[in-house]
Amino acid sequence: MHTTARRRLVALAQLAGPTFLCLAAQLSTAAADSSDLAAFLERAEKMATFSGPVRADIRVLRGTELLDQAVVVIDPAAGREFLALRSSGWRALMPLNWSAGKAAPSRGGKLEGFGPDQPLPRTDLRAIDFFPFWDCDYRTAFISDSTRLEKTVTLYARKDTPYVLFVITFDKEKLVPLTLKFYKDSMNNLVRLRRDSDFVMVGSRPRPRRVDIQDFVENTSTTLELAWRALESVPSGLIDEASFPTANLDWATEPVVAR
Repeated sequence: MHTTARRRLVALAQLAGPTFLCLAAQLSTAAADSSDLAAFLERAEKMATFSGPVRADIRVLRGTELLDQAVVVIDPAAGREFLALRSSGWRALMPLNWSAGKAAPSRGGKLEGFGPDQPLPRTDLRAIDFFPFWDCDYRTAFISDSTRLEKTVTLYARKDTPYVLFVITFDKEKLVPLTLKFYKDSMNNLVRLRRDSDFVMVGSRPRPRRVDIQDFVENTSTTLELAWRALESVPSGLIDEASFPTANLDWATEPVVAR
């Protein structure tokens, strides 16, 4: 609450008496709490960004079955992420926001539009999993639950996203999401649940080495095992729209045969 507003409340309280003074105190406390939550979410949003280029080699599993392998290369300076699947050669170049990007069905294939919330073929891996997608008007957010170690926050999604609500449980110390719930169309329609665990420092940011995702629309459960590493520079061609469909990409493990 601004200083001028506080002064007006005090002046009115002197005229109106103790009842108004109590109400003014409650309003002031609510404004301070809202400001504290917004600051917390802004810090968490910053923690979800990257301070330098990174790469994640990912194993995509359904139960114990290895479905595919993926690579994600993130270049925060360019504001882009490169994603690729090993089995088919599918690859995409996406912005680090809710805008659409481009994808090729195979290495060198014809480019087509690809949305940030579209799952990569045969997986539930999405471009939104690598930037703070919950960015919205934090003044409307509220705390659903809080413990000594965790804070659960309900956020109303922006109008330009396919969701209406996010409910996110953050680690208070690390400032990272632990559980993320995605609601679509209505506030009681939970369509996706993501759990992040086994964090490791990547540069100056903690990142999960395990992500478990439940898709309630498709009735699937997917596990992502991520091996992170910071990069001195982004490999040539991967972040360039003209060259990413054919750029060379090294794979760290044995190939996976698509079923």
